[in-house]
Amino acid sequence: MKHCRDGDGMGTVVFIPGYQDTAALWDEVIDRLPTPGWCARAVNLRHVDDAGPPRRGAILEGYRDQVLEVLYINPTAQSPVVVVGQSMGAQVAELVAAARPDIAVGLALISPVPLAGYRLTPEQAARFGHAAHDRTVDSAVANRRALLVNDSARVMQTLVGATLSTPTVVAAQELDAWTAGHPLGDQPSAVRPPVLLIDSEDTFSSAELIRDVVAPRFTDARTVNVSGAGHWPHVEQPAAVTKILDNFLTSLARQPQRPLPNPRPKG
Repeated sequence: MKHCRDGDGMGTVVFIPGYQDTAALWDEVIDRLPTPGWCARAVNLRHVDDAGPPRRGAILEGYRDQVLEVLYINPTAQSPVVVVGQSMGAQVAELVAAARPDIAVGLALISPVPLAGYRLTPEQAARFGHAAHDRTVDSAVANRRALLVNDSARVMQTLVGATLSTPTVVAAQELDAWTAGHPLGDQPSAVRPPVLLIDSEDTFSSAELIRDVVAPRFTDARTVNVSGAGHWPHVEQPAAVTKILDNFLTSLARQPQRPLPNPRPKG
């Protein structure tokens, strides 16, 4: 697997991308992550084969199962797991953590879309629907830039590349998935380990949305802000996000009730 880093038994951090995103968007975070011992894996989500009549949450469950497959084939599958997801990936991440309470020891959600779904305005629905089917560079640039604060050449190249490498059938399915959400999002979360919420200057998954809709569903959640970033803090400000995740992983390892060995000194 390309977008990964091996560890030495501390546990696994699995990274889940968002709408029209790929595992490559996590590379800069994975490369920078200094926390010793952790194995890191970023997952590419595939098209989910529809089996049966449409059901709210079925596609997200299909993505969840794809992530669980990665954990099952990992030789450290029974060691602690921290699940990290951004945007739509945050919905999937919560489902993964809820499905494996035996090993999930932490959950980090970046610019999360509420698990219950995101109700788009008619204008937003038209824009996102068009973006899912328009595979041109100009369209990808315009749609990415609309949600960015840092639109540097590096950021744009990474995000536009992800858009153009996402097949239309996958983009359309992902759009249906994150807007509809999952029924579990209509109630308090089943996730009990610590939850880290990362917000930014994003106007879509806004700080207010995270504070008022996402955070109250968890029993143990704290929020950290990343400045100079819009909807993709891990791409726009990878060093800042890496530092936040490093602190989170270190704090988990220090909790005696968690099945984690003591962290090794850095350096």
